[in-house]
Amino acid sequence: MSKIAAIDLGTNSIRLMLCEVIGKQFKTKNKEVITTRIGKDMGHNGLLTERAMEKNIEAIKYFKKKAEEYGAEKILIFATSAIRDAANKDVFLERVKDETGLDIMVLNGEEEAEVGMLGASYGFDDENLLVIDVGGGSTELVLGLKDKILYSTSINAGAVRMTEKYIKSDPIQQSDIEELEKSLDMLFSDALNQLKGKKIDKVLAIGGTATTAASIFHEAVVYDWELVHNTILTKDFLDKLFETLKSMSVKERYNIKGLQKERADIISAGIFIIIYVLEKLNIKQVIISDNDNLEGIVIKYGEVF
Repeated sequence: MSKIAAIDLGTNSIRLMLCEVIGKQFKTKNKEVITTRIGKDMGHNGLLTERAMEKNIEAIKYFKKKAEEYGAEKILIFATSAIRDAANKDVFLERVKDETGLDIMVLNGEEEAEVGMLGASYGFDDENLLVIDVGGGSTELVLGLKDKILYSTSINAGAVRMTEKYIKSDPIQQSDIEELEKSLDMLFSDALNQLKGKKIDKVLAIGGTATTAASIFHEAVVYDWELVHNTILTKDFLDKLFETLKSMSVKERYNIKGLQKERADIISAGIFIIIYVLEKLNIKQVIISDNDNLEGIVIKYGEVF
């Protein structure tokens, strides 16, 4: 048995998974999330703000302490879109190393897609799976068969990035959505053309946008990964959910069961990205997976699989 901690430093939030692995199987796992939004306001100058860096370093320290208390034999920490794109990422990485002793792995888009597929496909047999991973700063589309990647791409369109760029009104005006869709048309065109000719058996969605949509579907007061995992959401449900969110102010969304207040401002753009991909590929439903890049990073780098 191995005890491993994995920390995902995403654009919108930082997440911790504490897990026990026995014989290439996750026997126990527990996840915790803190909304730290390290990518906030990066669109202005491509720089991580001082406040964002401080907030995230404090969260990393907290998660490291929890990992040590858990008895983790290994702590894997990785970063994705916001850190990858930041002009001052080296400053942040050095500060994390100095203050916590941890070396952050900065995944490129291809690596992020791979670990997302490794995690999402855990537990599935021989099927061609399309994984949609809407993060804060980017969206990964990965088609794979178990550990074999058939196609993958990382697109700079995430829930935080697209909200900051295009969602200017509250509640959301149709003109904002039209501008967002125009951008997605340009950004996703090549990827969708590649995928249209390929065999897709099932579509999985991972990441905070997807699991939040499932939580809303279940009207979960407290996030329950076992309830969320493998939830099937139809495109019709997502369409109706988006229209509801669009018509509400951010503060009004605070009352939606299953939606964390910290995600209320960005959830609409995230849901719209998922809907957009399903629409363009003529897909009617999506399976929501709680297994994601946290499991994937353990599978790839934990040296236990």
